[in-house]
Amino acid sequence: MLLALSAPARVDARGGGHTLVVASWGGALGKAQDQAFFQPFARAKGVGVRRFAWDGDAQVPANRPARGRHAWAMALMEDSTARIACMQGLLQRLGGSAGSAEACSVPALHDGIVLAWDRGRIPSAPRWSDFWDVVRYPGKRGLRKDPRSTLEIALMADGVAPADVYTVLATPEGVARAFHKLSQLRPYIVWWTTGADSARIIGNGGVLMTSAAAGEVAAQAATQAAAPSAAGRGRRDVGLQWAQGLDDGLSWGIAPGLDAAERDRARDLLHYMAGTDRVARFAALYRARPDDAAAQPLPMDAAFWQDHLPDLARKFADWLAAPA
Repeated sequence: MLLALSAPARVDARGGGHTLVVASWGGALGKAQDQAFFQPFARAKGVGVRRFAWDGDAQVPANRPARGRHAWAMALMEDSTARIACMQGLLQRLGGSAGSAEACSVPALHDGIVLAWDRGRIPSAPRWSDFWDVVRYPGKRGLRKDPRSTLEIALMADGVAPADVYTVLATPEGVARAFHKLSQLRPYIVWWTTGADSARIIGNGGVLMTSAAAGEVAAQAATQAAAPSAAGRGRRDVGLQWAQGLDDGLSWGIAPGLDAAERDRARDLLHYMAGTDRVARFAALYRARPDDAAAQPLPMDAAFWQDHLPDLARKFADWLAAPA
């Protein structure tokens, strides 16, 4: 399966005709990477960076073409995706133990998946149990069309403590419990597939509440505040509830089979992005962490999803396909 890529989001080609093709997120995250990393790298190193957006699903291409517009050299992906791809030989090993599932990726950032809600209709911060209460809070709900984050949220809404979520989800009874909880809400769900989509559906009033990529919602709010007469027209006052939120780790992987020159360019970009000033610049542009230091979102368990994603993805697809 090929990585689902869009048209190039931005092209920065300078010097020597060399261009590095990067598959990354779209939305505010991709724009922040352009400004903090890719554009200054192109100016400093004379190597252009062409960023394509992909939807971040669990499939990394086994049949990546050797050349052409889908021939990405680097891809940003969730840690669980990187682990699975590494064990399947779909990413270049970068070091570490020969059997390690973490030997193919470089940590990039953490993004929160939190409850976003319309403050104009719900003044106080709801929790996941309120998310399921369509009698008290009538309206549509947004959830990610992926078992990752969605099943954790369903269990927390059903009363499972965050610290116990993965223990429960590792059992057949826990999986059945999560899908039963989802079935209760199914008629009200609007599905999203990218962080930018999650911010859009809450920002335009398509849903009353949604699970959402915190950085995308924060960027949307900043745009609205900067241009209230234009970008803010018709937009909602959106709140973010970090209690029972999830902390999703994202990493960079390098495609296997690159020639030595392209592999060196990819590694140069990885080193460049690790610079302290550039990390700080990116964090200022894409705020994916809670302002309250006391907020402690649940880290998404990449090792759990490495083991269970294939099975739970099939169950999730079957549940989606079944009659409501």
